[in-house]
Amino acid sequence: MKTNTSNTKERIGLGIDLGTANLLVYQEKKGIIFNEPSVIAFDRESGQVVAAGNDAHRMLGKVHSKIAVIKPLRNGVISDMRAAKALLTYVLSKIDNLTDKDMERTTCVICCPSEVTKIERDVMVDLAAKMKIEDVFIEEEIKSGLLGAGIDIFMSKGTMIVDIGGGTTDVGILSFGDIVISRTVRKAGNFMDDEITKYVKKTRNVEIGELTAERIKLELADLHENAKSNTFKYAGRDMVKGIPKWFELTTSEMQEILFPIFDEIVKLVSAVLKDTPPELSADIFRNGILLSGGCSLIKGIEQYVGKRIQVPVHVVSNPLTCVAEGTKYLIKNRGDYLVNPLQM
Repeated sequence: MKTNTSNTKERIGLGIDLGTANLLVYQEKKGIIFNEPSVIAFDRESGQVVAAGNDAHRMLGKVHSKIAVIKPLRNGVISDMRAAKALLTYVLSKIDNLTDKDMERTTCVICCPSEVTKIERDVMVDLAAKMKIEDVFIEEEIKSGLLGAGIDIFMSKGTMIVDIGGGTTDVGILSFGDIVISRTVRKAGNFMDDEITKYVKKTRNVEIGELTAERIKLELADLHENAKSNTFKYAGRDMVKGIPKWFELTTSEMQEILFPIFDEIVKLVSAVLKDTPPELSADIFRNGILLSGGCSLIKGIEQYVGKRIQVPVHVVSNPLTCVAEGTKYLIKNRGDYLVNPLQM
């Protein structure tokens, strides 16, 4: 991949974690250069980018009719190609002196949920082509996540990971450098936010926005059976009178919303374990299940899942960034599961 020829520039390695909630970009030798929400805002008339990342995220539900705030990804896949290209263009503009010629000598790994269709994968390759990147690989998030968490997936040992992100929950078992079995369900962080919004509308007759629902989840979510009872006050729009209104929510109410969702995730984990070869099952029982993704930070999740599966459960040390950090190995690996990039 490298060359000593003075007239030829060294290839650039980029790893992209196209998350529904957050976009992370890893650049070889520099580390993670971008870690912000997957949101972009356009001027409707000119099409010019107004804001992206954190700045655009703060605009959700607060802009006038001349600005469109868009989330380019839904359920782990690209739903708006134009917005996704604009967001990545904005991100790559942060790399010093990066030209179209540089993009042509870039090796790029894009991570996605394990059960996306071939059409959805082709959309990601097409996105890279629109960015002038020809050397592109599509890899599974769970594979990159384990590598980024410091796990050697190239050993003759089964490792199980549950990645609970923004759009999807991805469950997989890996051994000898690749995925043995995996399942995906489109119930994760964004689905939880939607359920919170519905609950508040049904029980309080109050309509809330995305940012408020997300804040409620962050402040009140606790899966401990004997969780400390907390009450927080939030504001929204009264659906009857149409005026601003305060309302309160408690930890127990949040559990009422979240328990059914996590029970579905537990069922998915159980289904994967049921179809797992016995020798790999023994490895998982000895080594436990690893959790990653933003929702793995919810309090009490290790105990909640572990008690129901009867297998030790641990959150990786870097659940928010492990997928992006793992791309540095996949760039070296270049899609070859027989090559151990940890030894390169």
